[in-house]
This record gives sequence, structure tokens and C-alpha cells, in this order.
Amino acid sequence: MVCALLRSIMAMPGTTATDQPSSPSSGLARRRWLALAAPVFGLMIVGLDATILTVALPTLATDLQATTTELQWFTDGYTLPFAGLLLPFGVLGDRIGRRLVLIGGLLLFGIGSLLVMGVDSPEGLIVARIVMGAGAAAITPLALSIVPLMFPPEERSKAMAIATAGFALGLPLGPLAGGWLLSNFWWGSIFLINVPVVIIAVMGMVLFVPETRDPNAKRLDLVGAALSLVGVSAFVYGVIEVPNAGWSDPTVLLTMIGGLLLLGLLLVWLRKSSAPLVDLGFFRNARYTWSSVAISAVMFILFGVLFVVPQFLQQVQGKDAMDTGLHLLPMIGALIVAAGVGGRLVGKIGTKVIVAFGMVLWVAGLGLLATVEADTDFLVTGTALAVMGAALGFTMPTTLDAILSSLPADQVGAGSALANSMRQIGASVGVAVLGSSLNSVYRSNMDQDMPAGLPAQVTDAVRDNVAAAVQVAEKLPGSQAGALADSARDAFVAGMSTVALICAGLAAVTAVLVIALLPARDKTPLLTEPAAAEAETAP
Repeated sequence: MVCALLRSIMAMPGTTATDQPSSPSSGLARRRWLALAAPVFGLMIVGLDATILTVALPTLATDLQATTTELQWFTDGYTLPFAGLLLPFGVLGDRIGRRLVLIGGLLLFGIGSLLVMGVDSPEGLIVARIVMGAGAAAITPLALSIVPLMFPPEERSKAMAIATAGFALGLPLGPLAGGWLLSNFWWGSIFLINVPVVIIAVMGMVLFVPETRDPNAKRLDLVGAALSLVGVSAFVYGVIEVPNAGWSDPTVLLTMIGGLLLLGLLLVWLRKSSAPLVDLGFFRNARYTWSSVAISAVMFILFGVLFVVPQFLQQVQGKDAMDTGLHLLPMIGALIVAAGVGGRLVGKIGTKVIVAFGMVLWVAGLGLLATVEADTDFLVTGTALAVMGAALGFTMPTTLDAILSSLPADQVGAGSALANSMRQIGASVGVAVLGSSLNSVYRSNMDQDMPAGLPAQVTDAVRDNVAAAVQVAEKLPGSQAGALADSARDAFVAGMSTVALICAGLAAVTAVLVIALLPARDKTPLLTEPAAAEAETAP
């Protein structure tokens, strides 16, 4: 029924590529740039919702009486279907129509956002987040894949910089928007804000974006789709449970090892299948391979930074939700500027230089973040955030443009989904590994400075997180209170420094790989011109 409704929308006059107006080229150019707004809005809400809960968890814990595990699943309920469904939805778009599946993903995302209207329990919010994550899995690869098909080579880098800047901007904008909404409205507003954006994006898709699909689509690889969905989901589930359960937990080990085994079977299947879910030949292209590696490393680092910095601002330096969002503005401003500069320069100096320079900026920003202490002035922290924002602006749009420009026009959905799966796994692994590193350093430091005579239950709470330690300190007498609070804050900062140094090391290694292995330009571009791509559109 939903598919029938969507197909009827697709049949509206003026909504297919064959209905392109026969106006002068300047009119077509204006139409292309107007059409670009639709995927940009879609990508922005995906990025926004990946991080908007950062500042909302304390409010949700109180209003919904959520446990620590339920709080984690408010985030993971979004991440898990997002990672697991990327590949199947990307391939489905290539097969039945990229615009059709993208609009379906937008509507699904909007439905998930509306479900919060009836939520009065943690379980209800988790269900809503799962629906939103499924919608995001359709939006991300297909919104990115349709952009290069609409623009000629001389405009493609600029268009991709704008599109990917929309997603990248949504990531740090999430805490800012969430802080403002929580300070002024009901907690559900952080999700309902998606609804008007979804409506605008769907209208733009219907009115301005042509439908494209693979005219020679093979049968859908159901075995490959199942192995991908279950394998990625199992592995990511295990990764996101690591901070809660630890690396030795049987469930963590079973799901992570089982997921990796299934992904191994998927690789074997893809090599032998006559109609594989995705073509592993994508990785024969060095631009695709090393751009995918670079963007996965960037997501690992970015989500690690967005995991620790808001906690530092709130729990160590005492900022409220709104202030925390405002203190991320240096990152957002630098991101916008760098994305624009990188988009203009990449055609002149090549992908390698832009991405390598961005990775060096990551090293510099993370190195500066590692020097921050509990009472450090924001000038230092803000400078570190600005440098990392510039690093994100140079690396993310440029690598995504390189990935998509290296793909055959009839497989941009599948190839983009494969790269996005790597990126999403990088983000999930980043939060798990860096979260575990933060907790390990924090607890090790607190074990050395724990006041004597505290009950076991109170000691466990102090070791759990800095917020609980500060609450316990407020109930202690005299100098003990200040000593415990200061120890907890210093322990968290030590953990944050460790996270920053791990990320700086990864950025440095990635910079070396990019310099050594990423081609400056694609000598044999596979992506067809928009005019050729129009020949593959549905009638």
C-alpha cells in the first residue's frame, strides 16, 4: 500500500528526469541547485539525530525514569538499524528507484519522529528511535548518491561539499539545537523538529529531483541482504554493549564474533554469487578504498569527540544544556568555512592534499584538546573545537565526493551504502572503544583517590561516572566534599586526554595512508554525466 502510494506520487507531472524543462542551460543549472536542497535537508536531520540526545539524556532520565541501560539504548536503538539496513536499502534504491526509496526513508523517519507524541515510557522512545534509524538507513546512501548524478564534473565537487556539509553540520548542531529546545520546550520537541524538515525534503524530492535507477538491475540478492543485515547488526550490537558489559561479557563476545563470522560468510558469498548484493570490485579503485578508510577514521574520531566534550562541559565545568550547545559553535563555524574552501580547492589541488591537510588538522586539534584541564579557560577548548571543525570540513565532504565520483552511475546506491556501512561501523566502534578507554582511565584514577569508609554501593556510584561522584561529594562533610569532586573531575579530564591522544594517533596514521595511497585525482572516472544518467531513468 505504501509502495503504491509512493509510485502514484512519482507519476505526478514534472517529477521524472524525462520531464526536465527545455529551458536554457542557465535554467537547468538553477533547477539543479534548487533540487540539491532536498537531499541536504534529509542529510542534515540524519546527522542532527545522531547527536541531539547528547544533551537530552539527563532530562530523559528524569522525565521517563529511565535506567542507565535504557538511556544507552535511546542512542543505540537509532544506531543499530541505521548500520544494519544501509546496504539493503542502498541496493534496493538502485533496483526500484533511488528517489522512491529515499522518499520512503524520509516518510519513515518522519513517522518515527511523530511516534514520540504518544511516548510515556523508555520502551516507547526506543521503538521510535528504531523506526527513525531505519529511515536514516535509506536516506543517507541515496541522498548522497543522487547528488553527483544531477551535476556535471565541474560542479560536482561544490555540490558534494554542500550536501555532505549538511550532514556534517547536523552532527555538532545536534547538541546546540537540543540544548535550546530542552531549555524552552517539552523534551519531545527535539524529535518533532524533524517533521517540518521531512515535509520540505519530500516536497523538494517530488518537485525537483528526477528518478534514477539501474536499467539492467539484477535480481535482489536476498541471501547477501540477510547476511549483511544480521552480520552488521550483531557486530554493532556487541560493540555498543562494550561500555556497559565489558569486553569479556559472553553476550558481547558472542555477538561480535558471530557478526564477524557472518560478515566473513558475506564476503565469500559476494565473491561466488552471480548477482551479488554489492560488487567487491569497488575496492579495486584506490580512490574508493582509501577515501572509505579515511571517512571511517573521521567518524571514529568525531563521535569520540562528541561523546566526551559535551560531558566535559556539563559534568566537569558545570554548563547547562543550552550553554553546552553554544560552546560547540566554534566547531560549527569552522566546519562551514572549511567545507566551502575545500570544495573550491579540490578541483585545483586534488583530493589527496585536501584530505591529508584535514587529517593533520585533526592531529593538531586533538593534541590541543589533550592539554585541557578541569579549570582550563574556554579559549583553549574553543580553539581546539574550531581546529577540529575545520578538519571535519576539509575531510568529510572531500572523501565522500571522491567515493561517489569513483562509482558507476548505475551502482551509486550500492557503492555509497557500502562506504556508509564502513562509516557507521567506524562511528559505533569509536564510541565503544573510546568510551571504554575513558571509563578505564576514570576508574583507575578514582580507585587511587577514593575516600575511605564509603559504603560499597556509594563507591560503585562514584566509580560509575563523574556526575554521580559530584552528587556524592555534595553530601560529604567539609574538605572531603571538595576533595572528592576535584578528584572526579580530574579523573574525567585524564580520561578525555587519553581519548584525544588515541584519536590523534589514528588521525596521524590515516594522514600517512592518505599521502601514500590515495590518488590525487581519479584518472578513470566511472561516474557518467547527468545527461547519460538520464537515459537510465524510469519512464
